[in-house]
Amino acid sequence: MGCGASVEKDYISIDSSSSSNATPQKQRQKQRQISEPPSNEICPYTLLLQTGSYYPQQNTINRWHEGSVFITINPYAEETESKVLEVKGSFGSDSEGTVTADFWLPPNVGEPQLVKIAIKSKFSKITKDPLFIRRITILYDEAKYHFPAKNYLFPHNELQDKPTNGCLPFLLVREGAGKLLHQETENFVIKARNKDLEMTRSMLPWNGPNVEERPKLFPGFAGKQEVRSEVTENFNKKFSNNKAGLMALTNILDDLLGVLPDTFSKLEEYAAFIRHNGDEQGWSKSAVHRALKVAKVCEDDEEMGREMLCGPNSGVIRKVETVGDSRWESGVEKLPEYVLEGRSLEEVIKEGRIFEITHDYLIGVPHGGKSSKLLTGEKQTWYVVPADCMFYVKNNKKLVPIMIRLENKTDGSKPTFWYPPKPETDKKEHENLRWLLAKLYFGSAEVNTQTLCTLYARAHTVNEVFAVAAYRNLASAHPIFRLLQPHIQGVIPVQLQARKFLLGKNSVFSKFLSAGDNVEVVFDNYFKTFNYRDLIFPEEIKKRGVEDLPGYLYREDSLRHWYLLEKYVTDMVDLSYPADEDIKEDIEIQNFIREVVDEGYRYRGFPDSAGFPRSISSKENMIEYLTAIIFNISTYRAAINSDTFTYYSFTPNAPSSLKLPPPKQDEIVTMERILNSLPVPVISFIAMDIFYHLSTPSSQNKFYLGEESEGKVGMEGEVMTLAPEQREVVERLESGMRELKREVERRNEGVYFKYDVLSPDNVPITLQD
Repeated sequence: MGCGASVEKDYISIDSSSSSNATPQKQRQKQRQISEPPSNEICPYTLLLQTGSYYPQQNTINRWHEGSVFITINPYAEETESKVLEVKGSFGSDSEGTVTADFWLPPNVGEPQLVKIAIKSKFSKITKDPLFIRRITILYDEAKYHFPAKNYLFPHNELQDKPTNGCLPFLLVREGAGKLLHQETENFVIKARNKDLEMTRSMLPWNGPNVEERPKLFPGFAGKQEVRSEVTENFNKKFSNNKAGLMALTNILDDLLGVLPDTFSKLEEYAAFIRHNGDEQGWSKSAVHRALKVAKVCEDDEEMGREMLCGPNSGVIRKVETVGDSRWESGVEKLPEYVLEGRSLEEVIKEGRIFEITHDYLIGVPHGGKSSKLLTGEKQTWYVVPADCMFYVKNNKKLVPIMIRLENKTDGSKPTFWYPPKPETDKKEHENLRWLLAKLYFGSAEVNTQTLCTLYARAHTVNEVFAVAAYRNLASAHPIFRLLQPHIQGVIPVQLQARKFLLGKNSVFSKFLSAGDNVEVVFDNYFKTFNYRDLIFPEEIKKRGVEDLPGYLYREDSLRHWYLLEKYVTDMVDLSYPADEDIKEDIEIQNFIREVVDEGYRYRGFPDSAGFPRSISSKENMIEYLTAIIFNISTYRAAINSDTFTYYSFTPNAPSSLKLPPPKQDEIVTMERILNSLPVPVISFIAMDIFYHLSTPSSQNKFYLGEESEGKVGMEGEVMTLAPEQREVVERLESGMRELKREVERRNEGVYFKYDVLSPDNVPITLQD
């Protein structure tokens, strides 16, 4: 390819495409700069520098004007490296902006294959803010060359190629669809890939084997506290300025102490408490309304069964194959006939209609409440009780609880068994109150294991291992890095912040969870049984024996997501790897996989490295591995996080802690006993406040499908796979997601509780919230 020698007169102009009355979120910045052509520079290059990100919720347009962007075409190439090109302007910061600049360069520069991007401050003092570089497009010889960057830059000391303020000193971005290392033929490109990884590794070391904040058995994580991402500052705002951080909570609690009663006089007052706090804190009326709908019906056993299938912890129920020599053996002897509609237990087990949820991760966990005096004014014990529940699928296909097993092992108490009252039993009668109290202890175990194990351990720490290993071993030019980047981009900074906020000294977990004082024991219990195969959703469903469990919408929608993502990954892998042999030769991908298992699990004491492979040699296994990563970060996390406020804010449905021991088998249970067992209103407020902010998407979230009327940005524009054939793959995924959304909408018509957390317009593609 070449360029002509004709030269037109140089000029500089500003082309603003936004009208004066346009809304801020619709505005876009465009500036054009053209350099004067010296006589020996005769090839025109047009650079379109796109910065900032697009958040429809933004009410203002912010600009970055603290310096210039410097771009080098084909850096490290002895014969084709361009001079450093300075691009000046007022760049879009947290809103999209495009600056266009024209340059005349020598013919030897030729086709742009690689760009180096850096920024420098025009001030003598260090600049305050970084700049988010989205992508660069270069127009050369009537062709377009796309360079997806999607990273922050901070002005740095040009004499030192070291990270500054959590940012790389410069970006090295490969053009096009990306390439595997062994497919590269240019030495300067290979040098740039190595430099790219070298800088990233210096910024993301693994934590050492003995780190105080790491529990005994816990996956490896990034060892530095400063990694720049577009989610970091949002996380700080969300948990510090938006009344969810400890400092803000402390201020609120100071106002509440001495004002709220020690307990409420009836369960309904907890519902009024949600509505009151929603108005005081400015919570979404829609979110509060959903929570109040739960409060109206949650005492009903069919509703409890539905929540086990469609609630925040719906991925743990499993089929019971036998009760002999099991935890249920003593309890089934007194199982009332009416709970099985006149059938024998043996019959319904054979028919596959008996299921269970157990909470063994709480075994051996001491009681909590160390923070209780500070928070409530009196020392309390918050009881940790492993509580299990057996369920039965009725003839009407509804799932209902039929037996609850409570065991206060910490205090050496024997297991007790609790059964539903007869259907005609009045709510105020003793038998009904006994059952209601038993359900409270089961609900408390649910909240503790869901928050610590399902959400934090599985949906966060496991994903951090993938993200750290990917950034450290896959160059930004790698096609699989470009596939994963939209999904892993927020994982590391979220985890760095969340670990400090949730696990450090004075952790938030200890402020409202019974098990919060001893999270290291809970994590150790969880990770003893965690295995890579648990991430393969179709396989995990079969392992739990729930393929045919009726009303299991979590399974139905999750499977649809899995197969859509699997097809998406398959198409991308086929474009990247012509044959299995290419996977074997891909040093970067093999290092990535090896580091996941070694640094994430093997060196951390996990038995059999938690089942993770140390290498992958086939496209089939690679597709499964990558699908599991994307699914776990997006779909799984949305399913178990998005509705926590809905189901956990009404304290009697899911108390985060209980301040009396579980009842003895022959205890006469009264409503006073139930109310005195529940956490005091101050603790209820902390729980609902935390759950509200954890389950509320941030303004920076990107979803599989955008929804302009709700201010949601879709996956379009976030992907780094820009080649035409890759764009076709993305479009097919979006088409499948749109069809899934239509199916979810049809299914939800006229129902009391809509299950829409996995509608693609509600599923964030990463952990940015």
